[in-house]
This record gives sequence, C-alpha cells and structure tokens, in this order.
Amino acid sequence: MKTPSITTVQFFILTFGLTMGTSILVTPSGLAGIAREDAWIADLLSTAINLFMVCIYIVLARLYPGSNLFEIFENILGKWCGKVLSLLYLFYILILTGTLLGNLGFFLTSEMMPETPIEATQILFLIAAVVCARLGIVVLARVGELVFPFIIVLFLVLVLTLIPQIHLDFILPIFDDGIAPIIKAGSHAAVFQELIIMMVFIPLVQEKKKGERAFLGGALLGELFLTLLVLLSVLVLGIEQTENNSFPAYALAKTINVGNFLQRVEGILVMIWILTFFIKISLLFFSMLKGMRIVFGLKEEGALINTFSVLIILVAWETYINSVYVGEIIQKVWFSYALLHLIVVPFLLCLTGIIKRKLLRK
Repeated sequence: MKTPSITTVQFFILTFGLTMGTSILVTPSGLAGIAREDAWIADLLSTAINLFMVCIYIVLARLYPGSNLFEIFENILGKWCGKVLSLLYLFYILILTGTLLGNLGFFLTSEMMPETPIEATQILFLIAAVVCARLGIVVLARVGELVFPFIIVLFLVLVLTLIPQIHLDFILPIFDDGIAPIIKAGSHAAVFQELIIMMVFIPLVQEKKKGERAFLGGALLGELFLTLLVLLSVLVLGIEQTENNSFPAYALAKTINVGNFLQRVEGILVMIWILTFFIKISLLFFSMLKGMRIVFGLKEEGALINTFSVLIILVAWETYINSVYVGEIIQKVWFSYALLHLIVVPFLLCLTGIIKRKLLRK
C-alpha cells in the first residue's frame, strides 16, 4: 500500500490548527489569572518555549529520518522499552482527546445551546472525527488547506472590529508583580499546544527541510495569533473580566459593536474555534490509531476506529465533570504530567540518540 504524503503547506496548516485548537478560548483566562496585566508577555514566553520544543522534535526527526514518534521510541530504547513508552504516550493522548471533547461539549451547552444535552454535541463532533479518520490524513490535510483562508479572514475581521474598543490603560502597570508570575503563566500555557503530536506526521511531508520550516512556521503563527487574542482580551475586557470568565475570548467577541450595526458576531470566533478544534481532535485521533498499529504490529488501523471512539467518549464523560474540577486538575496535576511528555522525555531521548550515534561512529 502506498504511503500517503502531505505537502509542506498542508503540514504548516495542520501545525497551525493544532496550536490554536482549544487554546483560543481558554488561554486568556489562565494567563490573566496568574500574570494579570502581563498576560500577553507570558504568552510570548509560551511562544518561545513551544518553539524550543519544536527544535527538540526536529532534532529527533533528523536523527531518525523517515520514522514517526512511536518508531523513534523503539529506535532509541529498543523494541520492548519503546513499546512501553509508546503506550504511556497513547494513554496521555487518549486522556487529552477525551478532555478536549468534554471541553467542547461544556462550551457549546453553557454558552450557545443550553437546552441541548452535552452528550449530543460531543457525539456529533466525534462522528465527524471518525469519518475523517476513515478517509485518512490526506483528506484532513486538504480540508485544512480549504478552511485556512477562512480562518485567517475571520480572525482579521475579529481583530479589526475590536480595535475601537481598546483601552490602553487596561494593560498598565507592566511588570507590576515582577517576572515570576510571567514565567509561571508562560510555562503553564506552553503545555496546551501539544506540538509533539506533529512528530507522528512529519515523515509524511514530501520535502523534509521545508517540512521542518513549516513545523516552526505553523507553531509560530498559531502562537502569535494566541498572543494577539490574549492582548485584545486584556485591552478590551480588562483584567478582571478576562480572569473570571471561563471563555474570555467568546465574551470578547460579544463586545463587538461597529456603529450599532455590526453586533453580536461572536459566531466568528466560534467558527474559528470549531475549525481549528476539528483539526486538532482529528490529529489526536490519527495519532492514537497510528501508535496502536505500530505498538501491536497491525497491518491496518481501520479496525481500531470504533473502539477508540467509544473510549474517547467515555473519557470525555468521566473527566470533564465541570469546569471547576477541570481547572483544579489543570493547576495541580496536568502541567507536570504534560511537561513530562512534551519536554522532559523528548529532551532525554534526543540526548540519548545523539550519544548513541556518536558511539556508533567510533
């Protein structure tokens, strides 16, 4: 069977979608709660951390060209230890996917469709991801290529219509609490983009060198969009509303009012979020399927789609009990757990791979 391939532009767009994903709605609140008026500076720090992560991933990809994330584990640690690590990452991806799906249901039912059962929205969205999984990664890449211009245009409309409502004094004072809250907020925000997922798909890129640049570029553009959104949230809503609102970006879009004519266009933000969320959830789904195929040596992954669909929906129903509970988990548990998978383990694997290569040369 011919191995599917994607272009560098498609890889760039998928990376951008993964970076934006759910972060577009929840990032401003988390950053403002810790860094206050310096939330946008904290997000710039988050951008730097994510680009550092991408550099680690690119080094890993160069050490083992043509291998995806799960194959790299086995190449560095050996067959059995590599499979154990792959299973640990698959569990991380499963919990992440279920939690994101729970977040989707909570947002739609609390902000837009309060009379709709949360399970209905989650199942419908999961069905879309299942259909995408059956069609393959190339179809998702083409869908991303199709919707990317709409995402950019909608985001620009959102930004331009918010400019008249900016209050520059809302951003002051800068560095009022020192640099410690900025470092804490930026490091916490950096673990919500999960860019290591793109390591599963980087071998599919047709031009490897350009693929690396697309990886960095997609992450950078997505992070800059998030930083601009955080900055606008603080400048328009003020720090108190940004911090205390579960979805400040949605509240931000509600404030748009141009000449008492252009109003209530929060659907623009929802459209951007749903399009990027779909890309993210589909990439996570594909990652789990590919990982299971490699770990258990399966010829194809199609038979696993229905099984993982059930697991994801069960995790969504069990993990996302309410926003307060999830907030507690994120603050106390998730940062350390995600940091281990996103930076610590990849960095150690990178060092191990470099040492092994030098020893082999000797």
